[in-house]
Amino acid sequence: MGLSTTDLKALLLQYGITDRDRVESYVQLSKAGKQPAWWDEYRRYFRSEFVKFLGLESSAVLVRQFQLLLVPGLLQVPAYSRSVMTKFTTDAEQVERGLAARATRQRRLDDPELQHFFVIDESVLYRRITDIDGWRAQLLHLKAVSGQVNATIQILPFKAGFMPGMRSSFQVLELSDELDDLFLTVEQPDGDVYYDDVAGADKAAEFVKIFFQLEEAALPPEETPRVIDKALAGLEEE
Repeated sequence: MGLSTTDLKALLLQYGITDRDRVESYVQLSKAGKQPAWWDEYRRYFRSEFVKFLGLESSAVLVRQFQLLLVPGLLQVPAYSRSVMTKFTTDAEQVERGLAARATRQRRLDDPELQHFFVIDESVLYRRITDIDGWRAQLLHLKAVSGQVNATIQILPFKAGFMPGMRSSFQVLELSDELDDLFLTVEQPDGDVYYDDVAGADKAAEFVKIFFQLEEAALPPEETPRVIDKALAGLEEE
């Protein structure tokens, strides 16, 4: 059981914290900590590792993601997400829960304090997952997000060839300003692998270096709208 507001104020007084605004901020944090987190409702639907990831992602200060095959989940429109999810399950309720969780996750794209860096293989722009209207909407959404100040999207062009970092898609969360406070997710055919122990932090640091190499090989962010427009033009020719 957590501290009552009275006990918390007494404890703060004991430590010499008497400023009204500071005391109130601690009280509000304490109250927030007693409220169920939004991801708690998904515990009976998803793997415990994924639910933990949802919590960590919600508190991250920076996100780096490389996608080799699909549009990053945070950038997917609903029709695209639904099409992908139904390839993995026929459970309609599971799909709806997945879509709801993703929609909540995507709200953080509106947070100017959270920086997102995406490197997307160019093939993703041509791997049609939905019908032509849904695919056009997805490409237009990518283009729109690329203009946000807190989202940097780079395209890894076909001409970049193959690099060791292209073996799988991955995501690294920075959980604080500490350099080693990292959480790594690597996508595998049989499910995502999460690295959240001490050894995982070292592995996450390695993947940050790999991400920087992919960024270096990718086209500059200002080229992203042009590359997306090229893919859109291909749709209009059909």
